[in-house]
Amino acid sequence: MQNEPTTKKKTSIFKPIIQFINLKNMIDSKLIKILSKVYQYNNENYNFKKDISLYKLPNNFKEKDLSLIQNSRFEINKIEHYEHNSVIKELKKIITENNLETIVYNLFLRAVGTGFHRGLQPIMSYLFAIQVPEHDFEPLKDRHYRNICKICGLPKESWENDGKNLYNLYIGYCPMFGSLESLLDLKEVATFENIRSTDDDINIFKKLITTIDNAVEKETPTDLKNRISRVKILPNSNNVSRTWLIKILAELGIMKNTFDENYSSLNKFVPYYQRLEWELKLHEKAPNHRVEIDFPISAWRGKLGINYSIVEQILTKLE
Repeated sequence: MQNEPTTKKKTSIFKPIIQFINLKNMIDSKLIKILSKVYQYNNENYNFKKDISLYKLPNNFKEKDLSLIQNSRFEINKIEHYEHNSVIKELKKIITENNLETIVYNLFLRAVGTGFHRGLQPIMSYLFAIQVPEHDFEPLKDRHYRNICKICGLPKESWENDGKNLYNLYIGYCPMFGSLESLLDLKEVATFENIRSTDDDINIFKKLITTIDNAVEKETPTDLKNRISRVKILPNSNNVSRTWLIKILAELGIMKNTFDENYSSLNKFVPYYQRLEWELKLHEKAPNHRVEIDFPISAWRGKLGINYSIVEQILTKLE
């Protein structure tokens, strides 16, 4: 029997900004299904002053559903104000005072091997916290971007609904590399323990890598995602989780890109303004300028292959 991840019983060194539901409940499809009924457009009230969405319980909400949410201590609307300089300092603090490396890599392998979608984002949040330099806010001087830091991509300040953001993490939505959710993500991950990937998880991960390496020369990320779906090697995956998974593999540098074949967020930090420059070049070359461009995954093609040194680097971090 595979070991299921559990939560720590000890108190986190950080004052919790939200009452996190435990890991056992997080993989309870009933709870996720109930929350999905809440976080819908017809239950949304927009706060223009803070630029956030608030959510109310549906009128037809069942008593047993309400009871489950209350017992989980999940807070539907947890409104927090974030400020760039403080977030950078807190990210550095949390990785200094917690040993998160083994946890996030094992969570990622569990996500690949079992479809535990909550395990996808933490590796991105952790690597961002590790790689981002300590710095004060430096505005990006571009009329298309408002109050965004040119170094890391975080806003100067922002109000966030951490309840909704945490739910997004549970269902496998990944804000990826350089986001305010990284702090929320790591604060919860710091409360996890006994996170261990299994031999089955590792074997599925290796099968995935082999599948990607077998890509034809002109295969695109969309082609790859569809092919992975057809071969059915990822248990309990869906279109959303597969989309974010290949984006993460590109960010890790497992899937090479045309700008830097040795690119990997494991080994170096690329400033936000540089990412934007690369995305602009990709957009200029795109046959359809309405297509969504996202570096580095958009710079991958089948002919580029796999960086197996990064694969081995990841596998060595599981213990």
